[in-house]
Amino acid sequence: MTVDWPVLLSVSILLIIFPLLLLLSLWRYRTIKQRMEQQALKRSGTVTGSFLVPVLKLSYHMLPVVVTSVPGSKYRQAKTEVTSTLFKPAAADLKITRETAMSRLGKPLRSPEVTLGSDEFDREFLIQTQDEAFARNILTFMLQQKLLEMKQKKPRITLEGTWLSVKVPRVVKTEEEYDQLFDLAFTFIDRLQEL
Repeated sequence: MTVDWPVLLSVSILLIIFPLLLLLSLWRYRTIKQRMEQQALKRSGTVTGSFLVPVLKLSYHMLPVVVTSVPGSKYRQAKTEVTSTLFKPAAADLKITRETAMSRLGKPLRSPEVTLGSDEFDREFLIQTQDEAFARNILTFMLQQKLLEMKQKKPRITLEGTWLSVKVPRVVKTEEEYDQLFDLAFTFIDRLQEL
């Protein structure tokens, strides 16, 4: 009797590797859910959703806040995102992203960016909006500092009408990182409500 080694090897790999990958994925989602449950206790929120897609829901100044966190894969980037729906639409849409080599190359192709006059902030972040005065009013020195403190985590803020998103392209792994992300989102909400 002859043994077909390539077939045997392929079947063995499937029987060993696939279950290990499945266990690793389940462990990663369990860890995300546990971190969200800790934040829910701390911030009077609840964790809903399935085991693979946990969602943290809480309230900030009576505004609904939803937090999602997904690990990356071959086809999607990891992210942790805090979103909120505001009571009224903002005066203008606004997008704040970390300046990258690719965004520097694309500068001639897009509309002029907003600069705030702070060399460090203008070098590190890209601000896109149709209303430059609105961007200047929103981005106080305190908000600029909070963004600069998080620059290694590449925060991205998107404001479209009543929808606000503050996210980082990674799974948040510590309570301190969650605190920093919430602090940035809540400071942004406070500033919007002041205007």
